[in-house]
Amino acid sequence: MVRPVLLLACLVSGLLPAAALPPPTLPKQAQLRALCKATEFLLLSDNERAEAQSRRIIRVAGQQQYAGELARGYWLLGSALRSKSEFDSSLYYAQRALTLFAAQHDDAGRADVYSLMAQNYKRIGDMQRVPVLKRTALHWARLARTTAARGPHYAEQSRAYLVEGIIYRDLGRLDSAKICYLASMALEQQHPSEPSSLPVGYADYGQAIMDEGRDLRAAVGYFRRALPLYRQQNNRNGQEHAYRNLSWAYRQQQQPTQAVAAADSALALGRAIGDPHRLGNSLQAAYLAYRDAGQLHTALRLLEEEKKVEQAIASVDLTRAVATVAARYKAEQLQARIATLNQENTRRRQQLWALGAVLIGAGGLLTLTVWQYRLSRRAQVQLQANHRQITEQAGRLTTLMQELHHRVKNNLAIISGLLRLQANRLTEAGAVQAVRESQQRVEAMSLIHQRLYQTSEVTTVNMQHYVRDLATSLLTAYGHQPETFDLQVEVTQPLLPVDVAVPLGLLLNELLTNAFKHAYATVARPALRVYLGPDPQQPGPGLLLEVQDNGPGIAAGQCQSGAGSFGQRLITSLSEQLGGEMELRPGPGALFRLHLFPEALAGVP
Repeated sequence: MVRPVLLLACLVSGLLPAAALPPPTLPKQAQLRALCKATEFLLLSDNERAEAQSRRIIRVAGQQQYAGELARGYWLLGSALRSKSEFDSSLYYAQRALTLFAAQHDDAGRADVYSLMAQNYKRIGDMQRVPVLKRTALHWARLARTTAARGPHYAEQSRAYLVEGIIYRDLGRLDSAKICYLASMALEQQHPSEPSSLPVGYADYGQAIMDEGRDLRAAVGYFRRALPLYRQQNNRNGQEHAYRNLSWAYRQQQQPTQAVAAADSALALGRAIGDPHRLGNSLQAAYLAYRDAGQLHTALRLLEEEKKVEQAIASVDLTRAVATVAARYKAEQLQARIATLNQENTRRRQQLWALGAVLIGAGGLLTLTVWQYRLSRRAQVQLQANHRQITEQAGRLTTLMQELHHRVKNNLAIISGLLRLQANRLTEAGAVQAVRESQQRVEAMSLIHQRLYQTSEVTTVNMQHYVRDLATSLLTAYGHQPETFDLQVEVTQPLLPVDVAVPLGLLLNELLTNAFKHAYATVARPALRVYLGPDPQQPGPGLLLEVQDNGPGIAAGQCQSGAGSFGQRLITSLSEQLGGEMELRPGPGALFRLHLFPEALAGVP
């Protein structure tokens, strides 16, 4: 029984020569690189096979330690998962690819990853109807384009232009979208690549023309130019997009027969691809085409199927799923760091044993050294156990707090939804307005708890992000456009405890709502300034909140008197709850100030 154990120990420790073990039969690096390129083409026609090949590439490249092919495999898998609407997993593998590409200084690979991240956030913004995510997507698309331009890497730059143009179109900026599409087509014509992105440029440019509604015949021409190129590539995603837009164009030209035929082609491709997002879009195009053609029974069936697909997509908690990706990625980085430290510790222990072998002759000194080492080791083990126990307890407490905030956020979301439904059922304008304002107050509190469960800081709120998000969402809700509105947000007190942040957030919601509702009816260029930080006129540990608009102002003493609307009384009540001193300058340009004294800010970081 001793000899098999010794043999196993030798195998584990690497003492036997490698030739004693049969070498694995794995593809060479060039073959793996060719498989990556083939899988990139496969993404256009068979997403399931592309996913399977991507996982094989990752497995083989990891075993062979081919960092470049491993990064490309992660990118391919992330692209395949995006087409299945598994956005959290797609972003996770994109981040792993980005780490490897960055370590190799591969700008082409990094540009492709940035484009993938932009497409993910664009899709999530479509499904969740969150404009902030569209702007996040635009940031990644611009980063992809500037990174690809360093090479220059023409294929990656062309693809980045297309992604940027698509996001501009979603944001309603058709002129910017068309500029991006033309730049992509020019690059592809001067520097052809495989797979070519030229048909995508044709189809997207035609869609922008169609959205303008100026020249539908030209739009149809671009779709027709894209289709044969898509067929050559066996690109089913592209064909579905082109046929779907053809149906829209024919329908606007009052050609119902052609619209139905194009919609049928798009729907057949949408069912075959397996992408729920594309299937929902093709179902919508088919429903509209059959409806306008007078085939109402078929149109109703398609509409019901579209709603089922839309409900299935909307039921996924994408916001939370995507928020966990960054945490999971950081955890993997921490594990890698721990592995590196373990290797370093092993190396140092080996050096220590070598030093002990040199000092064998000094018996007394060696005995003392061993005794001291054992005591140190025992203390180290105990310290590690204590540290591990404390870390686990802290992690469990953090998780419980995050779950608590998440449940509170979900409950507030349910209340907000009930208020929205109630408002839709009301007919009296005053009642509708009151319910809508109550819904906004609930959403202001929900936003705080949403930020708390998405971070490891479960007892403090990042006011810089919260104030800007609240102001932006209210600005949009009241029909203003960021391009024609001067919004200035300055927060120099980034963190506040929850019991201060919640009433302060509600108070800020009321002030901003009052400004957006009443201040800008006669103002040519609306402006709003929000400041949260130390009082420049009274240096010290206190805090100052200022909200100032450029409207006509309000009557002096209206808020302080406790009279007036519910919102005004709520402002006064919240100011008293915070233990602050409130003042209001009537105008022109109403200026609200709330001074919070140090005793009201106990525990502020």
